[in-house]
Amino acid sequence: MIALNFKNIDELKDMHYKAILSHVNAHLTPKDIASLYANVITLPGFEGYPAKYNAKTDNYTWLKEFILADFNTLKKWVAICATKLRFQQFKTIYLTKFSNGYDNFVDTENTYNAYVLLEKMDISVCPYCEHEFFEIVEIDDVKRRTCEFDHFFPKGDANYPALAMCFYNLVPSCIPCNRLKKTRSVTASPYSSDIEKQSFLYPDLEIGVNMETVKQEDCCVQFHAMGDMVVNEKTLALEQRYAHLAPNIYHLLKKRQQYPEEKLEEMERLGINTKDQLLLDFFGNPREKAKGKELHTKMKQDLIGY
Repeated sequence: MIALNFKNIDELKDMHYKAILSHVNAHLTPKDIASLYANVITLPGFEGYPAKYNAKTDNYTWLKEFILADFNTLKKWVAICATKLRFQQFKTIYLTKFSNGYDNFVDTENTYNAYVLLEKMDISVCPYCEHEFFEIVEIDDVKRRTCEFDHFFPKGDANYPALAMCFYNLVPSCIPCNRLKKTRSVTASPYSSDIEKQSFLYPDLEIGVNMETVKQEDCCVQFHAMGDMVVNEKTLALEQRYAHLAPNIYHLLKKRQQYPEEKLEEMERLGINTKDQLLLDFFGNPREKAKGKELHTKMKQDLIGY
C-alpha cells in the first residue's frame, strides 16, 4: 500500500549483489557456476551472452543483471517463461544463509543477511498494509525479528525458486501479511511506483457531516481498491484489519473539522504559532516525513489530506 522508494537504493543493491557474488565465488564449484550461468542466459534480456560459459573471461555481469533485475523485468519473466525459473541455487542461499537467523551470513566476510538488509532499508512498517510495525528484539541473547521478507513471486519449487534472492522480489513484510499471502497472489508490488494511487481509504459518512453527531462505531474505514490493489485487498484482508480503527478515525476527522485550513491560518495570523507547527501539534508528522516510519499514513492522508 506504500511505495518502497529507498533514498539509498544504490547502496542497498550494491551490498546485496556483492554478498551474493562473494557466496558464489566461495561456495559454488566451477561446474555449479556454469550451470547457473546456463540457466540465467536462457531468460529474455540475456541474448548477448555466449552460449558456453567461460570462467577465464567471466566478470559476472550476467549475475548482477539477474539479481538486480527491476520489478517489471521479473514480472515479464514470470509471465512468459515461468518454467525457466525453477533452478534452485538462489533458493538454497535464501534458506541456508540469508534468512536463517541473525548469525548466518551470505558473504564470506560475514556481514550480510536479512537482518542487515532490513536495518539498512530503514523502514519500520509493513508496506503491504502499513498496519504493523517491524521490530528486531532480543530474547535470551538471541535476536529475533517480527517481520519477514516476502517473495512477491513465490519461491516454492513449483513457482519461481530462481527469484528467491532477486532484490526486487524481496519485500519487507509483517508476519500477518506474509502468512495471509503464503503462495497466493498479490498483484500490486510496493516496488511499483503507482501502488499508492490504486487505493483510497474513507469512512462511509455524508460529505460535510457534523462530526459531533457521528458515533465512533460509524467511522469504520472503507477500502476502495483499484487496479492491482483489488487482489491485494482481498488476499490480505486489508479492510477487515482496519475495522478496529473506528475511534482513531473519529477523533482524526473531528479534530480536522475543528481545525480546517482557514482556522489554522487565522491562528497563525493571531501569532499563536505557524501553520506548519499547528498541523504538527494537532495531527502529527506530515506524510512525507512519516511514511515508512509510522502506521496508517496513507489512511491519514486520504482522510484529511495531510
